[in-house]
Amino acid sequence: MAEDGGQERTEDPTGKRLEQALEEGNVLTSKDLLLAVVMLGGALQLSIGGQYYFTTLLGSFRSGIDISDVLQRDVPLLSVVGTRLYDMLIPLSLFSIPLVILLFIAQIAFGGFHFMIQNIAFKASRMSPISGLSKIFGTGALIELAKSIAKIGIVGAFGVYYLNSRITEIMAIGGLPFEAAMSQAGSIVISTLLVLVFGAVLIAAIDVLIQWNKHKASLMMTKQEVRDEAKESDGNPEIKQKIRRMQREAADRGSIANISQAQVIITNPTHFAIGLRYDFEKGSAPKVVVKGTDQVAKTIRELAAEKKLPVLEYPLLARALYFTSEVGSEIHAELYRAVATVLSFVFHAGAEGEMPEIEVPEELRFDGNGRSLEKNNV
Repeated sequence: MAEDGGQERTEDPTGKRLEQALEEGNVLTSKDLLLAVVMLGGALQLSIGGQYYFTTLLGSFRSGIDISDVLQRDVPLLSVVGTRLYDMLIPLSLFSIPLVILLFIAQIAFGGFHFMIQNIAFKASRMSPISGLSKIFGTGALIELAKSIAKIGIVGAFGVYYLNSRITEIMAIGGLPFEAAMSQAGSIVISTLLVLVFGAVLIAAIDVLIQWNKHKASLMMTKQEVRDEAKESDGNPEIKQKIRRMQREAADRGSIANISQAQVIITNPTHFAIGLRYDFEKGSAPKVVVKGTDQVAKTIRELAAEKKLPVLEYPLLARALYFTSEVGSEIHAELYRAVATVLSFVFHAGAEGEMPEIEVPEELRFDGNGRSLEKNNV
């Protein structure tokens, strides 16, 4: 099937496409499956408790046509009618409630249960007579009518064949006593219903496969649709950059608690601040223990002053450390020489006197937004 400018729907649906399908009411379901479940549940209930339902409803019916209370004791007619309806409500509820539960279980097991309030909202298009007539007399309606007739024919064929096989027993019912005749008739009715259920289950199995394939095909996407959705999800690059900056700032604020581990603070001098620590015992590379920009950098400098930590201004080194290292990680290998020079100055000279010159590799020189200065100069 070629669509969208000749592109085939070969891609699995994305999460967004699945959510959109649910909002549009495009849920995997099978009417034939639900009908078969109801028929099966009803047949099983009748086979197990058929006598109870029959005697209870028959008793309620007999009581319903008895109006002696109204005539003899002057009981209000509405009160009598209400009592009779209540007596019938109990067996009807016992019969129908399990069927409703089975319906929900079947739908959840097959396609899940998804209730969208917008799907039951009023829509003027649903009230259009023209659209209603097109649904009744359209090609789709005729196809559905033909399918329904075929289903009835198949299920009916099962029933006719079964009843024909028991025609002798059916004909003999008239010669049996009343109770025996009722028992035999009930047995035949229930067994016939089970045969009809068997036919309905076969149809449901076929419809399940058809609906599953149809639903899957309706959700498949073209490669172009996947690309367009990806672009839409990515959004405005400026917004993405702002979100990343906010996430980075949140992480930076969390790292301020580590400032007591820092041995020296490298600044920009105002927009960036990075705290470094070198473990003499392990002899590993220096690590970044705290870092931040703007307001976070200001807080780091203020805390450093309170703790009397050395604060050195190396703009290129500060930006290089910030954009190439995360809190808790070792510094970039290309920055070892520059950082070693700074740490040597701090540990041996006490950060007093003229600061030593350092060299930051050109490929690790960044501007305030993290863009390479080397690329900008090309």
